Amino acid sequence: MKRYLLFISLIAILMTTACGNTSNNQESGTGDGIPTIVEVEILLPESIEPNEEVKIEALVTQGEEKVQDANEVMFEVWQQGQEVDHEMIEATNDGSGIYSFTKTFEEEGIYYIVAHTTARDMHVMPRIEVTVGHPEPSESAHNHEEHEEHAHGEHSAGHDHDHQTTLVMTLEKKGTLQVEEETILSVTIEQEKAAFTDAEVLFEVWEDGSDMHEYLEAEEGSAGVYEAEATFQNTGKHHVQIHVKKGELHEHQLDMIEVE
Repeated sequence: MKRYLLFISLIAILMTTACGNTSNNQESGTGDGIPTIVEVEILLPESIEPNEEVKIEALVTQGEEKVQDANEVMFEVWQQGQEVDHEMIEATNDGSGIYSFTKTFEEEGIYYIVAHTTARDMHVMPRIEVTVGHPEPSESAHNHEEHEEHAHGEHSAGHDHDHQTTLVMTLEKKGTLQVEEETILSVTIEQEKAAFTDAEVLFEVWEDGSDMHEYLEAEEGSAGVYEAEATFQNTGKHHVQIHVKKGELHEHQLDMIEVE
């Protein structure tokens, strides 16, 4: 009788554990194989004046959870009209999903901040415009930035406009891109005309106009060639952002593909 009761107790424990794991998987978005997207919101003070130290924060969340274990949060800062002079600042983990840095802007003007965030096997990089002081409007600078935004949004065959990349990435699609048919996304990566090997490569894929992003980990086959299987559920334009990381180097490129 005691053995029978012990057996029943073990079954109950196992069932409770299984239910708990199922609940956790659903909460984190892993139940259907697609993780809940990591989101980043850049938080600014009410006003920023030149020569005054300010604290700028990024709130990192995944669903309802505040992400406290991000692998890396780097803030990229540059002034309008000085796109070749970018400052990279490593964030401090303040806890409760907040990552921050302090900075003193020496000049009035328009600045841009990108929060490069790597967390939970995902990479997101929201960008905002920041006004420091009360700068005079500049028509030429405004036109230049509009051109930059257009190039960044419509980028399909070059490097990310905001970065001085050292890599050449060529995206290929093996076979016709048909709805609900498995295809292979392949990218050839070179650095100074040599194969770029042993890198971590991730394809971030989403349908044009959708907030749902899928992350596909690529594997290196031949030297410098990284591939991942993909299946598309809808026709139309899809964005493919290629993330490449090796040591301290982290580059990305945005491409557009058409699914028939």
